[in-house]
Amino acid sequence: MGEQANFGPAFQEARSKLYRAEYAAFTIAILAYLIYRWSYLGGLDWASTVFWIFFPDLVAFIPIGLSSKRREWPAWGSYLYNTFHTLLVFGLAFAVLWLVLGTTYWPMLGWLGHITADRAVGYGLRSSSTKDG
Repeated sequence: MGEQANFGPAFQEARSKLYRAEYAAFTIAILAYLIYRWSYLGGLDWASTVFWIFFPDLVAFIPIGLSSKRREWPAWGSYLYNTFHTLLVFGLAFAVLWLVLGTTYWPMLGWLGHITADRAVGYGLRSSSTKDG
């Protein structure tokens, strides 16, 4: 496996222009679909959609801010932030809600849009330590 690991050029970083452009395209597609849904498919609850746009930051930064003394990031802060800023958790929550409600809850795409917009502007997941750079 050692030889294959060094085969070919290195992988692009998560902040590369191509990576960010892909996420920007996803963000625009999500926004376009929400507008289309609102305009032509019977509406959309915009208040709920806006809530879901802010949901990942609210659920991460409120506990982190409340527990932070002397403006220090808590040891568990990256875990909490990453949990709500990953596509895997969004996908699981979206699927579970779909099964529970028996229909797709479209405002929740605001959460997905938040994640893709973060990646498009260069915000990735947090390191587990402030020393990781």
